[in-house]
Amino acid sequence: MPSILERWRMLTAPVVYNITYKGGDASTQVLNLNAVELYQTQDNIRAVVDFLSASVAQLPLKVYYRRGENERERDRESDAALTLWRPNDYMTQFEFIRGLVAEYDVFGCVYIWVIPDAEAPGGWALHIIPTDWVEATIKATPYKPAALRVKMSNTGKAADIPFEELVQFKTYSPGHPGGYLSPISSLRQQLLEQVESGKFRRQLWRSSGRLNAQITRPKDVEPWTDEQRKNFVEMFREAWGAGGSKAGAIPLMEDGMEIKPFATSFKESEWAASVKLSRESVAAAYRVNPSLIWHSDTQTYASSRDNARALYSECLGPDLQMLQQRINAFLLPKLGAPLGTYVEFDLTEKLKGSFEERASIYQSACGGPYMTRNEVRAEQNLPPVEGGDELIVPLNVIEGGQASPQDTQGDAYDYPGEDNQGKKLIPCGCKSCKDAEELRIKGKSDKEDDEKVEAVLTAFFNRQARSVIPKIGADGSNFWDADRWNKELADDLEPVLVEIADKHGKEAAEQLGAEYVTEKTAKYLTVASEARAKKINEGTLAKITEDLEEDEPDTAHVYEVRSNTAGTLAKAAAGAIASFAIQEAAHQAISEGAPSVVGKVVEKEWITGPNARPSHEAMNGERVPLDANFSNGQHWPGEDIGDPDESCGCNCTTEVVISGG
Repeated sequence: MPSILERWRMLTAPVVYNITYKGGDASTQVLNLNAVELYQTQDNIRAVVDFLSASVAQLPLKVYYRRGENERERDRESDAALTLWRPNDYMTQFEFIRGLVAEYDVFGCVYIWVIPDAEAPGGWALHIIPTDWVEATIKATPYKPAALRVKMSNTGKAADIPFEELVQFKTYSPGHPGGYLSPISSLRQQLLEQVESGKFRRQLWRSSGRLNAQITRPKDVEPWTDEQRKNFVEMFREAWGAGGSKAGAIPLMEDGMEIKPFATSFKESEWAASVKLSRESVAAAYRVNPSLIWHSDTQTYASSRDNARALYSECLGPDLQMLQQRINAFLLPKLGAPLGTYVEFDLTEKLKGSFEERASIYQSACGGPYMTRNEVRAEQNLPPVEGGDELIVPLNVIEGGQASPQDTQGDAYDYPGEDNQGKKLIPCGCKSCKDAEELRIKGKSDKEDDEKVEAVLTAFFNRQARSVIPKIGADGSNFWDADRWNKELADDLEPVLVEIADKHGKEAAEQLGAEYVTEKTAKYLTVASEARAKKINEGTLAKITEDLEEDEPDTAHVYEVRSNTAGTLAKAAAGAIASFAIQEAAHQAISEGAPSVVGKVVEKEWITGPNARPSHEAMNGERVPLDANFSNGQHWPGEDIGDPDESCGCNCTTEVVISGG
């Protein structure tokens, strides 16, 4: 038998595929195409396979050595690590993994031929052997072959490869444990319908005139002879038909003839539905959400973000696990990797959230600062500084005390009437305190804040209406998905509310001579966005339910009214966040020990808005300690977690008042 390298060289001659549709019935063409030909000619299959293979390939495949149950070391220098870093002399790791996954997704089976290569960094070369190259299989048992006869050369030569030199990746074929099954095999019928649909459309546009209309002659005019009718039809088609010299121009009619325009309807052919069904069928065969590849009218930023994360945790998770296990169990031993070595796809870059989300999670998990200055500088490609390897722990962060660095308020809200230092903030009433100048900081949203929230709500109501109204018109049941709408609106509101809090918080902190850190408020703003979204959606559902009880319900009118009230809802939401932000700025100033608040009395005052409800009218000028509740049980007007009867539509504001000292 030729050497392993000689057998490899026998298979390296170039091969060119020429796939064309040449006559014959479409069903015969599609049903007779093999997997690779379907991949090359069917755009939906090509889109899904390319997307999935690239998504897997962009994940770094790292090699580790486990030294203990909770200790592992990254391996960069072993033969296995170097081989996987550069599998052969013509492919990078990305290209190799992409090709491997693409072959696996198309055929349901792919082989890696492991060949010694003294010139390679790791001493080995990995070559992909597609299933399409396998001419014959020599079976050893029903579960695996003894050898493969591989033929992929225009010279006609073949090479027999012992199975021991190969690593196989394959799907499972029920009833045939040694076989495999291509995902494409179940799609042929659906693809046939797509080909027939395309054929129909081409025939329609090729046969139709450039003008979508029909010509009629009055019934009382002299009938045409056959020759006259033939001449007119030929003349019209030559001039205004496909490729005609007057295509698109307006014909001049005689003898009372009329042109009656009409629009070609694809409803009967269900063209759009067939395209969508074809895409969904292909996506379902590969367990991928179609909206990740093709645009969806109902897709939002929030849903697209969640879908992208679900791609790696749910869609690609099984395939990633299969690839890792096959490499660990069969490929690494062939590369001489010691026991305890394993590979793993690095999912952290794809599944981790934003910097703010990760910082909050890490701080909550470890209870203190988790990075040194030099570690941060290294991430920014900056050189280390002297003394930068020690963690800086703020004085107000102690073990057993504050839960985490971002928990500036601690348990303040559980102990109304106390500040962060546990002291009652009650003015003593002496003359010096009364005469002392007060520092007042307003917590009121401006027009720009209100308009930003209003734009979010208006867009959300319109999007929700497009989904809800058709479902009500269809059968009137299961038209409302509370979890979906609450999550989508919360995700839409949160970035705007964070921006408003950041603006007013920093303005207040500047007046106090302190620093406002928005990241410390992330947890509350997330909860506030969710609570606000839930209240708004509950209000919408209540209006729809009330409307459906009418004799002639009009859900479209309900949404029209909701859109008209978006400004009022927006003003309440923006105002509540502005009030929260100035109080948070005061809390942070107290924690920092800012001179403007040290030894001072820090309070907040309720300012009643126009056309206020009677209970709020009576509260005008009510002043309480910074961490205390107002008499209606709220920390600030429109508090998102308060009583709906007290918060909904509230346009009152607060002011932080600092006096005494």
